[in-house]
Amino acid sequence: MPPDPHYSVAGAEEMMAAPEMRPSPETRPAPEMRPAPETRPGSLPEMRPGAAPEMRAAPGQRDWGVPPFEPLSIRTGNYDGVPVLDGPMMVGADPPPTPTPPAPRAAPVTPAASSAPPALSAAELQRIVTIRVCAVGETRWSGNELLTALEMHGLAFGRYQVFHRKHVDGRSLFCVASLIEPGTFDVAMMPDQEFRGVTLFAVLPGPIVPLETVDELFRTARGLAEELSGMVQDAKGMPLSPQRAAAVREDVARFQASLSGN
Repeated sequence: MPPDPHYSVAGAEEMMAAPEMRPSPETRPAPEMRPAPETRPGSLPEMRPGAAPEMRAAPGQRDWGVPPFEPLSIRTGNYDGVPVLDGPMMVGADPPPTPTPPAPRAAPVTPAASSAPPALSAAELQRIVTIRVCAVGETRWSGNELLTALEMHGLAFGRYQVFHRKHVDGRSLFCVASLIEPGTFDVAMMPDQEFRGVTLFAVLPGPIVPLETVDELFRTARGLAEELSGMVQDAKGMPLSPQRAAAVREDVARFQASLSGN
């Protein structure tokens, strides 16, 4: 090949003296990706002393230019004031119900004191006064004597087989019964019988005021005792003294007052 007429030794020296043109970093070819060395099962990759482990890109991953995450730092001192939950954790949309403390018991309401007296019971609305007329000692009255004395003081045989002192309206003021149980009389057999005594009793309140009923009861008892030569006794068989008769009247007066208040 003939030499180029334009080529000269001086031109060659200038070309040798010109600076070497190197490619820019942008045009530098990408580093060659070497496949990771085969790791045997159960062995770790060889680490050189003082060298950081080589990070190799996994197949199919792209480098997004995001810096790696820093290690998570947890300081337990920030949670000293957090209470420890002893119960199991419940997973649900609604929080567990909060137990409601029992309502305090209401104090019993005491009704206001009323000026009106309390209502009386059925037993307090009734009073029975009883006295006796008995023969003295071992004596007995014949049936005829007793029958005559009873009729003389306005007592008539009637209901319950006893004698009654009746009011003008037909109700009984008080009654006379035999001392012998059951206390009834057999008028047909009375002339042939003997009697040791009788019992006079009044159920209060009756047709008239209780005190008037008791006064009439006492008068009849004294009249029978005088007629039959007997004695007047209280319900327990003790002689009816003036003091005892006054105590009975006072009790009836209180009972009468209690009825007036109701």
